[in-house]
Amino acid sequence: MPKIEQRKAVQTVANLVLGMVIGGVVGFLFMRENIFDWAIRISPNNPAAPFLVLPFALVAGFAAVAIHEMAHALAGVAAGFRFNSLRIGRVQCDRQFRISLYKGRGTGAGGWASLFPVKQDKLIWRAVAMVLAGPLSNLLSVAVVLALPYGKGTFSLVFIYVSGLLGLINLVPLRSRAVISDGGRILMLLRNRPRGERWLAMLKLAEEMRTGPPEKMTPEFIAKATAIEDNSPDTVTAHAIAYAAAFWQRRDDEAARLLEVCLRHSSLASPVQRQGLASDAAVFQGRRRRRTDLAEQWLADVHQEADFPWLRPRAEAAILEAKGDLEAARGKLDEVEKLISASPNQALREMSLPNLKRWKAELGQRPSLTQDCLSADY
Repeated sequence: MPKIEQRKAVQTVANLVLGMVIGGVVGFLFMRENIFDWAIRISPNNPAAPFLVLPFALVAGFAAVAIHEMAHALAGVAAGFRFNSLRIGRVQCDRQFRISLYKGRGTGAGGWASLFPVKQDKLIWRAVAMVLAGPLSNLLSVAVVLALPYGKGTFSLVFIYVSGLLGLINLVPLRSRAVISDGGRILMLLRNRPRGERWLAMLKLAEEMRTGPPEKMTPEFIAKATAIEDNSPDTVTAHAIAYAAAFWQRRDDEAARLLEVCLRHSSLASPVQRQGLASDAAVFQGRRRRRTDLAEQWLADVHQEADFPWLRPRAEAAILEAKGDLEAARGKLDEVEKLISASPNQALREMSLPNLKRWKAELGQRPSLTQDCLSADY
């Protein structure tokens, strides 16, 4: 598997310069000075002000991200999307208000709002409204705080700076590891029709996976999702969805091709997604090719402490099945089922558990290792 894409020195410097420029713009528009210069200037009257900037910035950052992601969720629901999950820092809220701590790493985002489209008419404009709501809510919150009649304390001014910075940066078309900024999504939807349609098709397919078997996903949506292969994390996600459809349709050559595309671009994927791809590769080699040697090599790439703890036993079940030890494979799948059932993410459970039960049913239709031996002896 290719190594995770590392930022080049030029890109790092460019991002720092961009952050400084936008930070200066925020200071000029909202505060007329740098937040740290302001803290030092007022320190004679409030000696603790310089020391409060960092803790206040952390709290203000959490509040700004919460406003941003909740605006995405509320605007999305109003625009005809189905809410799935919301993450603010490490705090994740799934449907039915199930609160948990997110343990994933390396996504490049301080939060997210996951929604699926329900209605299909005017989807581009409804998606633009959902995406645009995030940064606009940050800028609106800045305007509200500025309009307050009473004096501005240390926290108020830190919040103005942080929320304004978050809102403006998200309007810039950027990609950070596996995350594309709101500005990048909006530009994609309005100016780059193939990439915009790919993203919308991915959202539609995710909803179809939640409500039905993968092989029944709409072929037109799959075609749009996989129409282009570019240097983008969307390439990985789109082809992973198409792989699931081909796998359950038992079109093994097509499934192998789609999985190869995912693996080829996996340097752009998040660590969680890379672990999932390695598990998928192990399952494919074990269940479809009966290549236990290759499946075990892919299993070695699935960490014991994977963010999704069921990925490794899932791969082990495929290897046991390929070896003919069906009883042990069923035991592993029972373990996988318990782990997935404990996940607070309802959509993930709805997508994963039915396919897991199908796998267990297929094992029940195969002769066990003992039966194979008896048949051979006979």
